[in-house]
Amino acid sequence: MRIRRDTNNEGELINISSLLDVMFILIIFFLATTTFQQEERDQKINLPDSADGQTSLSASSSVIVINVRDDGTYLLGNRVMELPDLQQQLIAAVKKSDQQKVLVRGDQHALHGMVAAAMLACKRSGIHEANIGYELPQQ
Repeated sequence: MRIRRDTNNEGELINISSLLDVMFILIIFFLATTTFQQEERDQKINLPDSADGQTSLSASSSVIVINVRDDGTYLLGNRVMELPDLQQQLIAAVKKSDQQKVLVRGDQHALHGMVAAAMLACKRSGIHEANIGYELPQQ
């Protein structure tokens, strides 16, 4: 008895169009759900230059940025705040995370006392790591 074999040598075709659709949907999902966090920058603040070329704080996602303008106003995010309100916000942040970090960005023409008051508010709030931001000089 003779067994017949298919003489079709084309092989099996795998339809990958549905796989590509799923991959594109996953890429779109990850792009849409990823948060692109940038350092909160107030365009009205001119930071002083660093003398040693070191950065003041590594980029971290859990850093609160306090901007001190040259007229002495405090900004937390995009909101202008008085110092007692700023301290209350910092206390609330410490209650959420005891490892909260703060970056104080003072304008180069701001009074030193204003930046020092923001640092003191951080200390009184229980912030263990508060740093002052500065800009690296162009080389």
